[in-house]
Amino acid sequence: MYLGIDFLITPELKLYLVEVNVGLPGGAHEYHLTHLVHFGKPSDIFRRIEWTSRKIYGKTFQDYLHSLPFIECLKPFKIWMDGMGPFPKTFHPGLRLEDKWNQCQLIKSIAPMPETMAFDPEDLVGADRFIERKRKVVLKRRVGRGGRDLQVISEPSALWKLNLIPHHYLLQEYVESKMNGYSLSVCSVAFGGEFMCMYANLSPRSTSNHGILTFISSGNPFGLNKKDFKTESFNQKSWEAEIWFGENEPEYLRHNLYEDEVAKTTLIIPEPFLRTIKEITVKVERLYDGLDLFSLPKACFEE
Repeated sequence: MYLGIDFLITPELKLYLVEVNVGLPGGAHEYHLTHLVHFGKPSDIFRRIEWTSRKIYGKTFQDYLHSLPFIECLKPFKIWMDGMGPFPKTFHPGLRLEDKWNQCQLIKSIAPMPETMAFDPEDLVGADRFIERKRKVVLKRRVGRGGRDLQVISEPSALWKLNLIPHHYLLQEYVESKMNGYSLSVCSVAFGGEFMCMYANLSPRSTSNHGILTFISSGNPFGLNKKDFKTESFNQKSWEAEIWFGENEPEYLRHNLYEDEVAKTTLIIPEPFLRTIKEITVKVERLYDGLDLFSLPKACFEE
């Protein structure tokens, strides 16, 4: 299964997997741009994805994508997640993978994840205890993307003032993943049981999604090789958008699908740590690829 997996890294080099994105997530196009800026020449990532698809699945990548049993309802579901369309008319159990609580239950035994609890606004005692024990937590949607509604909570009273839908949110321990004043995340892509590529996101916001794309290289010490860096801007349709939407991409997604900023610096990660990210990425992809989608627990949006 083609997956984009998001990681956070603390200054002490503790790794946390925070999200798995299915279908056709970003990652290859972003890596390609960082490779272009870093080396001054295109990457071969699209050729490798196509070759892997033909080798493992016996079909072109586009044919592989459209053969996924949940693909027809996934596209309108993603738009519904963004609050820009109705809930899909058809439903496939594979959509349950979009529930981050389901993700957590699937992955926590094979990958390091922040401690997480399903938040019930009617159980404030349990939430208070979780916040008091962790001191700082993140409130996030169980189903959503782009950091929508994400809040950092350090006082239990902050939750009491929110009008939240029961069973639709998570509380997760806060992970300090920062680099030179930027929020840092790493996106790693796997497909067909193999690691494909990775890149880093640097953002001045509290969430690192759609930040400044950054090339990753192995070495020491952990950090940016140029702390005061310039960036290069791109305005071109992403590879994923062309395959996913063709000529009918939603206008509200134009910034995400076309506009990217790439740092003229490199995130240096020690080789053993880099290897761990790749190994976890492949392990999660193989787990997802072998799932019986019809046996997945119901998601919050089915209740």
